[in-house]
Parts: sequence; C-alpha cells; structure tokens
Amino acid sequence: MKMFITSGVLLVAVLVVSLINRDSAVTYELSNDVSNSSSGIAKNTDNRGSQLAEVELLTVSGETISTRSLIGAPTIINIWYSTCEPCRRELPVLAQGALKSGEKIRFIGINIKDSAKVASEFAADYGVKFEIFLDANGAFISASGVSTAPMTLAVNAQGLIINQIAGELSTAKLDELVSGLLK
Repeated sequence: MKMFITSGVLLVAVLVVSLINRDSAVTYELSNDVSNSSSGIAKNTDNRGSQLAEVELLTVSGETISTRSLIGAPTIINIWYSTCEPCRRELPVLAQGALKSGEKIRFIGINIKDSAKVASEFAADYGVKFEIFLDANGAFISASGVSTAPMTLAVNAQGLIINQIAGELSTAKLDELVSGLLK
C-alpha cells in the first residue's frame, strides 16, 4: 500500500512539473561559434559568393592535392563520411548526376572522417566513379565553416561558390546545382 501511495505522489509531481513547463518551448539558435551558445549547436557558414577555401587535401592514394587545382572547371563538391545516413542515401544520386553530366561538370567527394580504404570502398559500393579526397586534418571544413554533413557546394570555373545545399541531396536539388553551374 505504501508503495502505491509513493508511486501516486511521484506521478502527481511529474504531471505538475510537466504542466508548469508545457508553455515554455525550448528554442535553439544556430551559430558557428559554439562557445557563445549554451546549447552547443553550430551551423554551416553560407559560402555563396565566396572563393573556394585554399587548403591541401589527400587523395585516396595518399598524395597531397591543393584545392587550388580544382579551379578551372565547374565542380560539384560533396562533403560526406560513411556512417552518415543522409550521406549514404545521397551517394547514388551524386553517382548518377556525375554520369549524366559527363564532362560538363566535375564531381568530387571530400570525406571528412574515414580512412582512404573505407572511403574508396564505400564510394565504389554506391557506384561512385568520381574522385574522392580526404580532409584528414579538417582544414577544408574548418576553412569553409562546414559543421554538418552532408554538404554540397556548387563551384564555378573561377572557384567561386555559387550555391550550397546542407543536408541530403535529392535529384531535383542536384539538377538545380548543375543547371546553375551551366548558365
């Protein structure tokens, strides 16, 4: 009997606290500077209109390559990693988009967490034929203000980021990025 009374009192206490707090909605302000945020939530920098960050990446064979070498052709850059579920779902979309675009648009993937072996095998499993680079030290995502994956950048031949999409990329969104690069 004593246990039922204690359980009842606890249930009433929980209900009262719930009722008191139901009108105070929790909101979060996204910010790149998590030190100024009590919630610790960051957002991606809006890179539209900015030059592509100039940093060094690694090829899956271990060679160093500068992002400066990516300038010269319209390019779709996808930032991803293998355990990111939206990244998994969008990789076939990117693989098809690269095939469909042919030589008109260069596609590259920048993996931000995996080893070269995991990244290249994972991409191959999803039909990716475009180049995969590794941002092993986080230089690219830091310089670009990327805090979430996946992130896709549309970079014109002069290295200017003309559009970006954070989150999972659909075929329609990818077509929008590609058409913007072909204008």
